[in-house]
Amino acid sequence: MNRNRITGAARDLADEVGGRLRSVAGGARRQSAAQFDELYDDAVAVGQRARGQAVHLADDAFELGRSAYGRGMRELTHHAGRHPVALILAAGIAGAALAWLCSSASRR
Repeated sequence: MNRNRITGAARDLADEVGGRLRSVAGGARRQSAAQFDELYDDAVAVGQRARGQAVHLADDAFELGRSAYGRGMRELTHHAGRHPVALILAAGIAGAALAWLCSSASRR
């Protein structure tokens, strides 16, 4: 009978300790899940901000390119109107140079 009491008390103690350990583990699991959710939300927010900034920078670059192209075309049109013969001569020289570079070496 004494042996049964000791065995029963040991089982009760093991059950109590096991229950407390499960409780602690469950609390740790809930805490880590909450931290994971919080970190995930922070990462999503950072990603959205980065995406927004990238879109903004791309829009700015596009507008800057469009502006530079427009200025270049205005300048080219302005100078071509003032010196049409020089423009035709420059285009002819550029075309002849390209033809010479593209031709085979045996023809030269």
